[in-house]
Parts: sequence; C-alpha cells; structure tokens
Amino acid sequence: MKKGEMNVDLWGNPIKEEQSRRGGRCLRMQEVHGTVKGKTCKTCRHCICKEHNCKFYYKCELWLISCSEETDIRLKDTACGKYEEIDK
Repeated sequence: MKKGEMNVDLWGNPIKEEQSRRGGRCLRMQEVHGTVKGKTCKTCRHCICKEHNCKFYYKCELWLISCSEETDIRLKDTACGKYEEIDK
C-alpha cells in the first residue's frame, strides 16, 4: 500500500485504524487505547455476545467483528481506554 492510501475492506468501506493488522495479527484494543486499572471487559457496555453453532463468543462492538477467534475477547481481560460502565 502506498503512503496516504486508506485501508478498505472487501466492500470498499474504510477500515478503522484500530482494525489494522500489525505483524500478521489484529491489534488488541488495549494495545491501541491503553488500559483501565481495576476494570474488565465483562463489565463494559461495549462487550457483546455472539452465538454460533450453539457456542457463545464475546466481541467488542467498537472493534472488528468477524467469525474469527482472532477478534474474540476474554471477559477477564483488563478493560481498554474506551471502557464504559454498564448502566444499572
């Protein structure tokens, strides 16, 4: 890719910087936005659950969502800088 060109997905939509790949893998939200001490992904409003073939996978709605395990998140991971508490 030439300097100044934007990454696009298969449909020509721009890919967010956070979704870019480095070293053959997707960057994690914590690598891009830092972490919030004492908070986990489990208590974040952006944590969503996807079901496929009777299995549940957790994803971040602010992140690239695909069928790949590479974009799965672990509920016990330290929350990233985009953390928002779930409304009660």
